[in-house]
Amino acid sequence: MFSNIIKKVSSKFVLYGLPLFYFLVAVCFYLGTYDSAQIKITIVQIGGMALLCSWLIYKFEGDFFNNFRKNIIILLPIILFLFSGLISLLHSPFPLASLNEFIRRLIYCFLAIIIIDCFQNKKDLNRLVNFLVVATYIVCIYAVVQFVDTRYFPAPPAKGLDPFIWRWAFQERIFSTFGNPNFFGDFLVVMNPIVLALFLRKKSFHLLLLWMLITFSTIFSYSKGAWIGFGVGIIAFTFLFIGFILNISRKKKLTLILVTALLVASVVCGGIFLQLKKRPDSSSFRVFTWLSCWEMINTHPIIGTGIGTFYLTYPSYRRPQIFFIEGMHNTESDHPENEYLEVFYDEGIIGIGIFLLLLLTILTIGFKNLSYFKKNNLNKCALSYLQLGFVSAIIAQLAHDCVCVSLRFVSSGVMLWMLIGAIVAVAIISLKREDDKEEVFIVVPAIIRRICQLLILAMTVYLIYIFYGYFQADAIHSQAIQHSKAGNYTQAIELYSQVIKKNPSFIMPRYFKANNYNDRWQNDDPEKALAEYNEIWKLAPNYVQSKFLVGLVYSKLVNYFNSLANQYAKENNEQEKQDAIQKRDYCLNQAIKHYNQYKMIDPIFPQTYYQLASLYGQSGHPDLAEKEYLDHINFPNKLQEPPHSFHKENWKERRREEYAQTCIYLGNLELMMNNINNAEKSFIESLKYVPNNIDGLKNLSAIFIKKNDKENYKKAYDLLKQLYPEDEYVKQMKENI
Repeated sequence: MFSNIIKKVSSKFVLYGLPLFYFLVAVCFYLGTYDSAQIKITIVQIGGMALLCSWLIYKFEGDFFNNFRKNIIILLPIILFLFSGLISLLHSPFPLASLNEFIRRLIYCFLAIIIIDCFQNKKDLNRLVNFLVVATYIVCIYAVVQFVDTRYFPAPPAKGLDPFIWRWAFQERIFSTFGNPNFFGDFLVVMNPIVLALFLRKKSFHLLLLWMLITFSTIFSYSKGAWIGFGVGIIAFTFLFIGFILNISRKKKLTLILVTALLVASVVCGGIFLQLKKRPDSSSFRVFTWLSCWEMINTHPIIGTGIGTFYLTYPSYRRPQIFFIEGMHNTESDHPENEYLEVFYDEGIIGIGIFLLLLLTILTIGFKNLSYFKKNNLNKCALSYLQLGFVSAIIAQLAHDCVCVSLRFVSSGVMLWMLIGAIVAVAIISLKREDDKEEVFIVVPAIIRRICQLLILAMTVYLIYIFYGYFQADAIHSQAIQHSKAGNYTQAIELYSQVIKKNPSFIMPRYFKANNYNDRWQNDDPEKALAEYNEIWKLAPNYVQSKFLVGLVYSKLVNYFNSLANQYAKENNEQEKQDAIQKRDYCLNQAIKHYNQYKMIDPIFPQTYYQLASLYGQSGHPDLAEKEYLDHINFPNKLQEPPHSFHKENWKERRREEYAQTCIYLGNLELMMNNINNAEKSFIESLKYVPNNIDGLKNLSAIFIKKNDKENYKKAYDLLKQLYPEDEYVKQMKENI
């Protein structure tokens, strides 16, 4: 009796909980955390573990392996892919990062297995699909709200139709509840053929309306990857619908397929072309990232580097052009914008082979099942249309993920594994005969079952506690950032410590905590900052700008010990003076070392060159300082040579102001070294980058005074008076030398 109650409750929890799980992942967002999608991650972590727990408890009430024995050929690729992730975790050099990704892999794989095992009739599958349809309505209606808000209401901080603080986060691009247009696009790519199949089956107006909302939202997400996925989905749907559902002649089939394919491809390609003209960097960014990823793959091509570790090793391989494209230096690319390359990098040729085998198996099952429906004149039944939608959807999503990283984010990752499970479930249901009886063998003694179930429940409760802590950590992290911005460093540091305690694998709070010590700079803050940076490097050896910031800490210590040495010199305290000098020299070498390390990671960040030049200048090496300025100016020229020459661009054009400033610094250095002619050339060069910039003109006028060049001085004077009459230096200039 008790066993039956457990079996019934756990079964119902799975059958109703899983559709609710998918609904919540799609519609939920929470803006009180640092990452608005953290709530989705938490739902997947907590909800996924709860579903897995319920399923395992349910399975212990019967023959645990009964369904596995029946469907071992189908389930084997899923199990192999899970084990591939486990092996990758075990040899990963970054176990915390890999553990997070493996937990997602575990949840994803078991979502598919649970659907295959438990969703054994059309009613259960329809419940899942209906929840997704309702979720799609909600996210698309909110997308329309965002569309209207960004077109007909004022920009923030003014209020608009969208009541949430993230309004206009991507300007005119709509992102709905997903916080990112690309992830929203991936969800739409999946739901597009499913809703279209439901409409053709039921002929309901509300489904046609929903499909139109999906199309509208996809277009105005302005996600080129989503457009590709949407177009591929329509073409795949047309091919399968005509090939397996419609009963018309072969000639008509070919004509319809070709016309549809050409029409859709033309519209999608035209739209992508127009978007590329507006945002050409989007494609360049992907190509450079793919090239870097390919180099990373070649370091461990057989077994990979480790699941979920791309963002930790990528900084050492990132192409310098990425910094020009992004225009920033303090950001990281977490993924290579291509799921297949990332699996290849993570798990090597073995892992990508298993992944492709899994996809091929699922697609084969889907195609064979559609063929079965047609062969047995069942191509007009509800299951046939469901399979049509699911197979078209997975093809569309797999196409989308050639140019996007959506599968690494929970809102999209769960959808792929839903499709994998659903395709197999439809095939199993359609082939199940009425007289089939499931054999159940109670092979585990009751006491063993109860112990195992209690252990599973206890482990699930513990993991839910941990994952809820991750959610709390993200919320506290958001609060800490606000304190950092307000200059409340002590409060911020305390909050960052709480975040680290709740989520030890979260690198960013460690980085921000170290930066707060660096900014506060009290008592033993330098030592604390350096200790925190060292902890960061255990998790991520080249995290963001950590090498540069360590160089900055040592630079500040150089100045501190230098002033201390001067003070002791005045006090005639020779021993303390020498001790301070020794510490200063040590810090000088450490600063130079870490700046050079960062320069290898980010060779176009101007501040690295400026800091090194300053240190060399202080230590009596103006020639080395000069070299730093020249290296900064000349580095973009290297990007015109192999292996960078496949895409040539005058990268300096993107950062003319930076190179103008470097020329001015170089000119001032040459002036200090009494190299008047070189200084003049540098100042003139700065004006080539930024015509008529005030610093270049002022410094050049000073050179003309030194050279007693009255004619050129007068030209510079007239230009400065005309362009910058309110500048204090210009006001004090004399008309003639």
